Amino acid sequence: MSLSTFVRVLLRNWWLIVLATALTVGSTAVFVLVQKPMYEAATTVELKPSAVLEDPNQILNTINALTRRNVINTIARKATSMSMHEEVAQTLGVPVSAILSAQIRTITPPETNLIEVRARSTDPVFAATVANTVAQNMVGQDYEKVIAVEVIDPAIPPTSPIAPQPLRLLTLSLVFGVILGVAFALLEHFLKGLRVAVENPGFDGITPQPALSAVESIVPASPVVSKEE
Repeated sequence: MSLSTFVRVLLRNWWLIVLATALTVGSTAVFVLVQKPMYEAATTVELKPSAVLEDPNQILNTINALTRRNVINTIARKATSMSMHEEVAQTLGVPVSAILSAQIRTITPPETNLIEVRARSTDPVFAATVANTVAQNMVGQDYEKVIAVEVIDPAIPPTSPIAPQPLRLLTLSLVFGVILGVAFALLEHFLKGLRVAVENPGFDGITPQPALSAVESIVPASPVVSKEE
């Protein structure tokens, strides 16, 4: 398909593009309006040698252990375990299902001894409370009495939601609607050409020459006599 044909197809089926775009943008707008905003709060804790350690060798060994990512990842994994969910639910006096809905997760930034504990909820205060409670329970854990956990950045109730993101969703729906409309326009062009081919099996796209009249078909053409003869 040439560029000129492509443009003609789009101009002829402009209403399909407008309709597809309007439907996608409209449905996305309705989705954004009915969806409850989701908030995420984060608490940052630091892993360091326990204060009860007095032997310099033990302190050095603990520091070396904290340089291995498997140690930090293990502690971070315990923060999202089912037992931690149950402890947080008991501390806050809420069902375990409420804590599970908070989607507790941990992030371990590379080259650090830090762990970020994050929780989500439609209630920003509850999200911050869950994240802080998990961090406090991590502080109370006994990691072989050599590793201590300290909260260095407690969570505060977030003021802006992380979802939905209206501008981003509407922009994506606009782009998707245009692409969908163009696809429908090309499909309509293809189906139209297919219908013409089915209704006219002998049509090959070349304009047929006019048929000879009855007289022309009987009388042969007169030969052309040159002037020299």
